[in-house]
Amino acid sequence: MCGGTHHIAGALIGAAINGSRHTNHGHSHGSGHDHGQTPVQSQPSITQEIKLMYARGEIDSAAYHRLLEMARRGELSWDDLRELSARGDVATEQTVPADSPAERDQDIVRSLNKLYAHHASLEQSRTETEEILAKLEADAERLRKQAETARKKAEAVAERDEESARAYLAVRQDALARVAALEARIVALRQDLARLADLETELAAKEAELKALESQSKLAALEASIREDLIIG
Repeated sequence: MCGGTHHIAGALIGAAINGSRHTNHGHSHGSGHDHGQTPVQSQPSITQEIKLMYARGEIDSAAYHRLLEMARRGELSWDDLRELSARGDVATEQTVPADSPAERDQDIVRSLNKLYAHHASLEQSRTETEEILAKLEADAERLRKQAETARKKAEAVAERDEESARAYLAVRQDALARVAALEARIVALRQDLARLADLETELAAKEAELKALESQSKLAALEASIREDLIIG
């Protein structure tokens, strides 16, 4: 943390200590006589400092949520916060329960990233399959024309050159056999494209579901932050 932040932290700690002393003094002589002094609680001050650190870009979103969780549970002191900040490892030093909001947010992000990767793979597979399909369909059409041309030539020479006619018919038969093989592959590729489309539909539905959860989580975090600021204020 920079020098200005240490100054802020020191000032806040001093305020917390002074508030604590004033509170103890009030208890020893009776409470409720000095309404002008309000005890400064350490946890809200730490929470505010965490928010300032996040706003200054000193910690990332994951660290922000981790530290807030620790502060709310009373597990984070000013000494802890300064030590972590000085080492520059706030984001990874502490862990939060697996069911915490921060961890759930990270799970959503990880799941979305996996979906994006799957979507990219499906898109690549679809493009490659469509390219192969287009080539096979073009080859099949060329062979059909070749077979038709051979048939016409065979008919044209059948009466005067039976041997040539048979040769043309053999060419035609070979072309048609190749067309049949290509058509079988074309059918299989079209089925693959249909399966890819189904998978893309499933991924889109799952992506929409995860984005809805992400939006709800962000809204809940925002609401909690607003309510906390209202209480502190």
